[in-house]
Amino acid sequence: MKSKKMLISILFILVLILPLLYFKISDNFKNKDDCMQDTDELKIIGSYHEDMIKSLVEVYAKENNCKVSYVRMPTQVAQKRLIAEKDKPVYDVWIGGTVDAHELLKLEGVLKACTTKEEKNISSRYLDKDGVWKAQYIEVLSIGINVEKWEKNFSNIDMPKTLEDLLNPAYKGEIIMPNPMTSGTGYTFIASVLEKYGEEKGWDYLEKLNNQIGQYTDSGYTASERVGFGEYLICLNFLSDQQLIKSLGYPLESIVYDKAGWSAVPVSLVKGGANACRGKDFINFCLSKEAGDILVGLGDVMTVRDDCIKPRYNLSNTDINTEFSPLSNIDKKEERVKRFSTILFLLHL
Repeated sequence: MKSKKMLISILFILVLILPLLYFKISDNFKNKDDCMQDTDELKIIGSYHEDMIKSLVEVYAKENNCKVSYVRMPTQVAQKRLIAEKDKPVYDVWIGGTVDAHELLKLEGVLKACTTKEEKNISSRYLDKDGVWKAQYIEVLSIGINVEKWEKNFSNIDMPKTLEDLLNPAYKGEIIMPNPMTSGTGYTFIASVLEKYGEEKGWDYLEKLNNQIGQYTDSGYTASERVGFGEYLICLNFLSDQQLIKSLGYPLESIVYDKAGWSAVPVSLVKGGANACRGKDFINFCLSKEAGDILVGLGDVMTVRDDCIKPRYNLSNTDINTEFSPLSNIDKKEERVKRFSTILFLLHL
């Protein structure tokens, strides 16, 4: 009789507990269908220097015992690829590139919102209000100069410290910069010039500068390489590209000019990717202190986290254009790139 009562009591307890367990388990797996469907290999498309992408991928893959592959493409090229593959995504995460490009892909429905634990360590100004893109670090435009070539052939004139200085006839053919048609760095430059001078004066300046340009490159980093190698005297691109080349032993010095333009460099989850769960975890890693320290060590970047190591180049005394927003006039991007390609770039050929 006693055992019968005990059995009834156990059954009664189970009746009460099982529904709770069911809902708890259901809650654990709710919104995790993506995790259950993940494939064996996380696929990354990256748009900043390959050394930085490679380092993050290798560290994450080792720590998580998983397969991760990546391809590197300039920002505008990656943007077009992701739009073309929208209905059948190949990649899971887009890392790097400029924030305006991520914003445009968000509006196109190519990227997907997600929430990560590391976001709590980042100011909301560097996080998309819709939860899609999340910035890792800030890029600032800079004038890079090969000091050995300068001392040998140009020591009779002052180094350029402003955008106007670059119009000196002595620099004709000695300046190299990334092409806004393919590079997010290049577009950030023309956008910041147009914001600084206004549309009319800005295009007038860009036309004059175009006459000085020796070559347009597909990516921002390539411009730094060519100047570091001594092929050109001056490059116009992001400071981190220049600092990376300098860290490799090349004689490249950087001057962040007055009211320099800037951009945030984000990471985003691709909508419909085969590895959404792993992709979200990789994004969380990319926002961590560990990843931030890796990026500073390789590219001397200014991370959006306060607890990361500080870059060697001190930006505190430079006059960055705080009034410029990389997301301002984003609706004009396609029009501006088209005008640059038809009026400026083609005239240069």
